[in-house]
Amino acid sequence: MRLFGAFIGIDQYGDRRISALNWAAADAEAFYALVSDGLQPRNRQLFLLKNQEATKISILKTVGEDIARLAAHDDVILLFFAGHGSPETEGSPDRASRYLIAYDTEYDNVYATGLDLESELRRLLERLRAKLVVFIIDACFSGRAGGRTFEGPRLREARSKFRTIVALKKLDVGEGRLILAGADDEEVAREDDRLRHGVFTHFLIETFTEDSLTRELIGVGELYEAVAHKVQTYTSGQQNPVLNGRSRLAALPAFKRQNH
Repeated sequence: MRLFGAFIGIDQYGDRRISALNWAAADAEAFYALVSDGLQPRNRQLFLLKNQEATKISILKTVGEDIARLAAHDDVILLFFAGHGSPETEGSPDRASRYLIAYDTEYDNVYATGLDLESELRRLLERLRAKLVVFIIDACFSGRAGGRTFEGPRLREARSKFRTIVALKKLDVGEGRLILAGADDEEVAREDDRLRHGVFTHFLIETFTEDSLTRELIGVGELYEAVAHKVQTYTSGQQNPVLNGRSRLAALPAFKRQNH
C-alpha cells in the first residue's frame, strides 16, 4: 500500500478583490512536511501546490490526472486544502453551492472559476480508484467575515433582496470517501497568529504528532473526534469541525517521524 497526497494552500489570490490570508500556505507546507517525514519515500508520492501554483486547472490535473493514474485500489489518497471557501448561487436565491477558491478564481465569476464541491468534486473523486480517499479542508463556506470564506456577489445580492439564508446541502461523496472540514456550514474557519496556522490545521498536526500516538494507524473517526474537541475548546465552541462521508474502519498512517 502507498499513500498519494496533494497539499494545497493559498494565501494570495490573483483577483485582488479576494482578501489575502496569512497562514494557509504554511498549513499546506507543514502538513506536507509531516507526511513526507513520517513515511518512507517508497511508501508515498506527494504533491505541494501553493499560491500561484494552485490554479483551478493545476488542482484538477494533480488530483484528477496525476494521482488518478498513479494510485491503485489498495492505496490511500490524502487531499488537503487550506484557503478560501465561498457559497454562491446557482441562479436562484434559494439554491447555492460551496466552492473552493483557487488562485485564479475570479470574484465576479465564482461559479465558472471556483471548484464546485457539489458537482466537480464528486466527479473528481470518482476518478480515483483508491479504496480510501480522505479530503481535509481548512476553509469554510458561510460567507461570514473574519475567516477563510467570502460571500459570492450573486449570493450577496440575492440574500439582500430576498432576506433569506441559503441552506447548503450535505455532500454525498460515495463509499470510501471522507471529507473532514474545519468548520460547520454557518461557521468561520479561523486563522490564529499565535498558532501561525489555521486553528483546525494546527490541532490536526498536533494530534498526528502527539507523543501518546504510538501505534501505526489512527482511525479517521478517532482523529476527527480528537481534533474537533481541541478546536471546540480553543474557540469556545465557535468553530466545530465536521466529518462527512461513508467508509468502513477508515484509518490513516500515524505519520511518525523517521530516524535519519
